[in-house]
Amino acid sequence: MENQRNISDFRQKVSLYFDNELSKDQEKELMNQVDNDSRCSKVFKKEKSFRDFIKTNVTRPAVSPDLIQMIKNKVRVV
Repeated sequence: MENQRNISDFRQKVSLYFDNELSKDQEKELMNQVDNDSRCSKVFKKEKSFRDFIKTNVTRPAVSPDLIQMIKNKVRVV
């Protein structure tokens, strides 16, 4: 059970890493874990691969400037 919790905590740190939410010291600690633990390395690589896939295969729809302005106008009214 403790092992599962450790992996869960590690996954959370990896997510924070890719979201640029870790301090430099935390990043260094995380990368040390990745370098020294094959399970951590596997989790890290899997998350990186997933995020790279999303970045290259998912596109956001274009939004017209008129729509943006209309939303801004509605927000100001409230």
